[in-house]
Amino acid sequence: MSTFTIETAGVTDTGNVRPSNEDHYLAGGDLFAVADGMGGLGNGERASRLAIETLQEAFAEQPTALGLVEAVARANTAVDEAAAAESGPDDRPWGTTLAAVARVGSGDEDRLVVVNVGDSRVYLFRDGVLTRLSSDHSRVADLVRAGEISEAEAAEHPERHVLTLALGVGASVAPSVNHVRPQAGDRLLLCSDGLFNEVPSGEIAAALGSDGRPGDVADRLVAQAKANGGGDNVTVVVADVG
Repeated sequence: MSTFTIETAGVTDTGNVRPSNEDHYLAGGDLFAVADGMGGLGNGERASRLAIETLQEAFAEQPTALGLVEAVARANTAVDEAAAAESGPDDRPWGTTLAAVARVGSGDEDRLVVVNVGDSRVYLFRDGVLTRLSSDHSRVADLVRAGEISEAEAAEHPERHVLTLALGVGASVAPSVNHVRPQAGDRLLLCSDGLFNEVPSGEIAAALGSDGRPGDVADRLVAQAKANGGGDNVTVVVADVG
């Protein structure tokens, strides 16, 4: 028997500036995810949608930790092949980020596996403390890890949107992987950069610590991102562990 339950809900919004929404998400069941497409002209929307659909289909065939990593690889291949087939000579390169969490194992061995490619993020809110479980694949994240700039400087860096890894821009991809033993009362957040570029971590933590079911909290976070500027598409998935 499973040792914990998960309730999830997601919200996506175009924001206040962008003409269209290139994000997609998956919420419900043992797999939840966020993808932030790039490429413009509808290519980013296709990339993120294809990544989510492929991830879901592949993980259903092999619902294990290894299966999740292989599902990311299949999503990368799907987006890469679609980009090659559908892009014209004058199109911008297109692809997508991906952040996903899946329940794997059974009974007392149940755990959560976190994977990510690009700069969509996964956070854990536990006992009032917000912890990032994902690792950004971006130029400024590399600078932070090297100790050359601070997190505060990264938030204002002119190259903060430059990714070093994404789905669909190469034949293979190696996602970051993390494992979590969930506890009752944990709240997880998956989000595109349209959230954390607009809402400081303290405000994110405050929202996650507020009352309400996952859908209520997701709505609050998206509304806060739009109130703070809404300069990008914003997508949020909130998952409560019981």
